[in-house]
Amino acid sequence: MKVNGLDTLINEWYEKHEAELDAYMKDIWAHPELGLNTKHAAEASLAFAKTHGFPDALICRAGEGLEENTENPNAVIAEFGSGKPVIGIVGELDALPGLGNKDVPGKDPIEGPGHGCGHNLIAGAAMGAACALKYAMEKEGIKGTLRLVETPGEEVGRGKALLAKDGVFSDMDMAIMWHPGSAPFSTEPQPGLCIIAGSFAFHGKTAHAAGAPWEGRSSLDAVQLMNMGVEFMREHITKDCIVHYQITNGGAAPNIVPDYASVKYFCRAANNEHVKDLYDRVVRCGEGAAHMTDTVFEPKLIFIIPYFYQNMPLHEYLNGIAQQIPDIEYTDEEYEFAKKLTENYTGKEAPAEKDKLIAPAKKDFCGMQEKSTCTDAADMSYFCPTAHIHGGGTALASPGHHWTITACSGTSIGFKAAVRAGKVLAEGALEAFGDQELIDKCWAYHKTLNIPSYDEVYNIPIEEE
Repeated sequence: MKVNGLDTLINEWYEKHEAELDAYMKDIWAHPELGLNTKHAAEASLAFAKTHGFPDALICRAGEGLEENTENPNAVIAEFGSGKPVIGIVGELDALPGLGNKDVPGKDPIEGPGHGCGHNLIAGAAMGAACALKYAMEKEGIKGTLRLVETPGEEVGRGKALLAKDGVFSDMDMAIMWHPGSAPFSTEPQPGLCIIAGSFAFHGKTAHAAGAPWEGRSSLDAVQLMNMGVEFMREHITKDCIVHYQITNGGAAPNIVPDYASVKYFCRAANNEHVKDLYDRVVRCGEGAAHMTDTVFEPKLIFIIPYFYQNMPLHEYLNGIAQQIPDIEYTDEEYEFAKKLTENYTGKEAPAEKDKLIAPAKKDFCGMQEKSTCTDAADMSYFCPTAHIHGGGTALASPGHHWTITACSGTSIGFKAAVRAGKVLAEGALEAFGDQELIDKCWAYHKTLNIPSYDEVYNIPIEEE
């Protein structure tokens, strides 16, 4: 039996615990953490999971094996049931640097990081879905294994890769998750760009920049020449390639020839082959710069996000589930918040139509979207059918990685979207547990993609920064 498109027990869990789930998302929002250092979020996730049906939930550190780590944790894994199928519901915990902002409809910065990509909402969607699903599975005697995975380090491209090395996704039959965004809620797959990121250091020789500059070998000159080489290279790369960089160390003072300087690069492309070629060419620019400046070049590969193999049957299936679940009912106060935020950000009068302030939660399924994205959810697609659904939770005017998303992610605008997305994940997983034909169909499609082995993609050692 269903209520509002949901199994009665899933609906019952949300009716009882939605306020607690909102508080959990607010707690993570109020304690933003970067990269792999998501200790507070992991501890909050562990406490919530243990309270709501997962007494044996594991707090651990990604990349260090599936052993309890209470000293420096950054991830949580909780499991219920046994046997096949194994369905994973996946969340994210990390924030972004420099995007701290109060939960108000204007730019009111809080020093430090902020949830400018709404990962606190992703954590809440996954957590609510898993807890509601476990509640229903236990009471209805549903067979199979449910696995909740709250992951760190998506913004630095490392969290799911490290958990993959720990074997978290190896036996899954399905991995599903949701990501908020300034667009209508959609179950359509987005093509994913690949990334190879590197940190490049140059070691030179210090000298007095006025008194004896000929005695020095400038590492900053090397960084600048490397960047210039890449700028000239832009004309000669395929249109799917994108390169951006950040000088991370430019020396100590203008009057000292710097003996150390460094730069970080993100290389993006539409497939594994193009991104590898692009990264290799960037490295050769660095090698050339070192020769020109008589410095020593030290390249470090810091992360890879490989090609994302989208599973169309799984996305189509989740679309059917999503269409059954009612749209979100936002209040006049929430629309007013979005209106003020839009005007404060754009400097223009906001649209009068409500559906142009906050996106509706339902959208027709049209196949693959044109807009591309980059996410380490791609790593999961090498092990099992994977779906990364998206949209909702912020004002439509909000750009990605921005204070406007931080603001909305700390309010009921974001929380309501996370709850609805969690219901889609929970109901979708619940019905999939009893539908072996669906599991087989998703696997059959997965095998047609001719996915290379994960070890083949990660055939270059990745170093810590």
